Amino acid sequence: MRPFTRALSLALAASLGLHATTAAECSSLKQNVLTSVGCPAECVDKDVPCVLYAPENTPKCVEMGSSGPCQPDETFVLPGTSEECEVTYQCLDTLVDQTAAKWFLALETTKSANTVTTAFVTQISELTYPQDVRTVQLTGGVATTARGVVKNVSLDTSFFNTPPSVVSFYVTDVNLQKIIEDTKTVPSTWQAIAFNNANLLKVPSVLSGLTLRYVELTKNFFTSFPEMSDPVMKAFESVTTLKLQYNELTDFTTKLPAIETLNLTGNPLGKIPDVIFSLTTLKSLSMRQCNLSNVQLDDTQFTFLDQLQAFDVDLTVTSCDKGYAPKNLTSGVGQVCMPSSESGGGGNGVAIGVGVGAAVLVVCIAAFLGYRRRKNKELASTTRTGKSGDGTLGSGNTGDLTIPLNPESEYGSSSIWSDPDLLAVRVDFRDVEPIKLLSRGGFGEVWLGLYMNENVAIKRLLSDKKTMTDALAFAQEIKVMARLDHPKIVRFIGVAWSNATSIQAITEFMDCGDLRSLLDSSRASSLTWANLKCQIAIDIADALVYLHTLNPKLIHRDLKSRNVLIDAHTGAKLSDFGISRDRASDDRTMTAGVGTARWIAPEVILSGHYTEFADIYSFGVVLSELDSCKTPFHDATNTNGAKMPDVTILQLVSAGKLQPSFTDSCPEPIVRLARACLSFDPAQRPSAIHVSYELRKILKDVL
Repeated sequence: MRPFTRALSLALAASLGLHATTAAECSSLKQNVLTSVGCPAECVDKDVPCVLYAPENTPKCVEMGSSGPCQPDETFVLPGTSEECEVTYQCLDTLVDQTAAKWFLALETTKSANTVTTAFVTQISELTYPQDVRTVQLTGGVATTARGVVKNVSLDTSFFNTPPSVVSFYVTDVNLQKIIEDTKTVPSTWQAIAFNNANLLKVPSVLSGLTLRYVELTKNFFTSFPEMSDPVMKAFESVTTLKLQYNELTDFTTKLPAIETLNLTGNPLGKIPDVIFSLTTLKSLSMRQCNLSNVQLDDTQFTFLDQLQAFDVDLTVTSCDKGYAPKNLTSGVGQVCMPSSESGGGGNGVAIGVGVGAAVLVVCIAAFLGYRRRKNKELASTTRTGKSGDGTLGSGNTGDLTIPLNPESEYGSSSIWSDPDLLAVRVDFRDVEPIKLLSRGGFGEVWLGLYMNENVAIKRLLSDKKTMTDALAFAQEIKVMARLDHPKIVRFIGVAWSNATSIQAITEFMDCGDLRSLLDSSRASSLTWANLKCQIAIDIADALVYLHTLNPKLIHRDLKSRNVLIDAHTGAKLSDFGISRDRASDDRTMTAGVGTARWIAPEVILSGHYTEFADIYSFGVVLSELDSCKTPFHDATNTNGAKMPDVTILQLVSAGKLQPSFTDSCPEPIVRLARACLSFDPAQRPSAIHVSYELRKILKDVL
C-alpha cells in the first residue's frame, strides 16, 4: 500500500469509528533480496527490479543518492505465500545509465554514492536485465577494500544470465568462489571481465567458452596461472590486457599470444619471469611490490625491458654477484645487475652502502635504548608526582574530523586552490627539495627531502595516480593529518603543490624507518620487552588514546607495524591516516575500505558495524609482531602442514577460530593483555586508555 493510500484509509477508518489494523511484518523474508519477480505494484508499473528488505536483517533500507525512496507496502504477498504482510522496498529505477548503456549496483557506500544506485542487498534472485545494456557491474566495496574482505551475497544463475548485448561483466569485492564453480555456462558475448577481490583460488573454468580481450582478476588468491595448454586458456588467446595484481603468484609462465598490457604488481615473484621476454606483443608491464632485488639480466633482456612503452616496477640493487655490475634502466625505474667486463667493478659501492645502512640501524637501536632510559626516568617521576609527562595525552578537541564520502561533491576541481584548511598549512612548493626515494606503495611514494634546512618526509601520489579524484582524496587525508597534534603522531609540517595533482604532504622524518623493517632486521634479536618492545607498545597505545578521545573519536582503521614509524630520539609514532574515519560519520560508512588483511578485526571482515575497538584488535596483532618479530600468522598451517593462505586465515578469524600466536618467552601479562585486545567480541576488548595504563604498570612492576 502506498503512503497516500494508507493515510487515506486510516483517516476514513477513523471517521467511521473503525479500528485500523496493521499487517504483520514479512518475518519469513530473511534476506535483502534484489529481484525482478514478485515486486510491489509500483516497481512492476515502472518495469524495474526491486529490493525487498528483511525486517530483521541489517543494514536496513537507506535513502541515498540515486537509489530512490524506501517505502512500506502493508498488503504485500510474498511469492509462494497467500497471507499479506508488511515489507519495506525500493524500486531501483536508476540501475541503468542510459547514456553509457551500463547497469551498475553498489552494495556499499562509495565516493560516488550520490550518483550511483546503492542498496544493501544480500541476495540476488530471478533477476532480469534490460535488453540494451552493454556493461554490468556489481561492486561490494571501495578501492581500498582489503583482499579477502568481501560481501557474501547469495546469487542464483540469473545474475550471470545477461542479454546478448552485454560485452563487459564486472564484479568486485563480492565472494564468487562457490557460485562461479557451480555455474555451468556464461554468455559467449562477454569480451571484458573483472572478478576482483572475489576469493577466487583459480581461473574459473566456466570462462573457457569466451573470447576475451580484457581481464581483471586482482586481489584474489591465485598461487599459479594456467599454461596456454589448459582448456580454460582458450578464452585468453585474444586477451590484450591482463591484470593480476595482489595475488600470491610466485611465477608466471603463461605465453599469452596477444598480450599488450600485463600487471603483476603485488605478487611475491622475486624475479622477472622468463616468459616475459618471449611476449613479443607486450607494450606495458607493471611489477611493483614484487620483491625484485639484485635482478640479473643479459643484454637482450635489458633491451627488451628498456624498449617497453611503459615499465612500472620497483628495482633495487644491494649487491651484484661477481662478474656483474649495477646498471640503470634508461626509463629511470631502477637498477639491475648486468654482466661486467671489469672484475669486482660496480658491486663494491653498493655493498658499502648496505654496510652503512646496517650501521645506521645499530645507531638507531642504541639511541632508542637511550630514549627508553629517559622514558624510565619520566615514568618514575610520574609515579612520584602523580603528573603525566605528556600534557596532551587523551585531551583536547580538534573539532570535526569528518571525511566526506565523496570529496568531489563537497569540493570542486579547483578546491585545493581555495580550501581554507589547506591554505592555512600550505608551504611554498619551491622550498621543498626531494632528495631520495624511500618507499613506494599502491597509491603513493615517500621521499626523504629538505625543507627549511630540516630533513623531512615527502608523501606524494604515484605518477599513475595523479587524477583529480586521487588528488582530492589525498587532500582529505592531509586535512586529517593537519588537525592532529600529539607527541605519538608523526608531526605534520605542511602541504605544497604547484598544481592540484602535484599535491604533497610534508611531515617530520623518522630516521629509523618503520617498525616492520626494524623487526625484520638482523638486529631484532637484541630487542626485548624490557629494553624496547614495551615502550614501543606504550607509544602506540598513547597515540590510540589521543585518537579515540577526540570529539568525535577518530578510528585509524589501518594499524599495523608498517604504519608505526621509529625515531632514535623520540620513539615510536603512528602514521598513515589515509583511510581513517571519525565516529560521527554515518554508520554505513564504517564498513568501507578498512585495513590490511592480517590485522583486520573479525567484525570488519564480516562487514558489520564496527567501532574504535577495531583498532584495539589491530593493536593486539601488533603485540604479536613485537613478540615474535615476525608477520602475524606466520606459523599458521593447514592440516597437511602447508602454509595457510590469507583467505583461510580471514575465514577462521571471522569465525573466531584463529588468533595470532605468541612465543613461550613472551611475558605472561603481555599475553593476557594481547588476548583481551584480540577478543572476538568488541565489547570485551579494553579501551586504549586501559591498554596504556596496563602497559605502564607491566613496565614498572614486571619487566
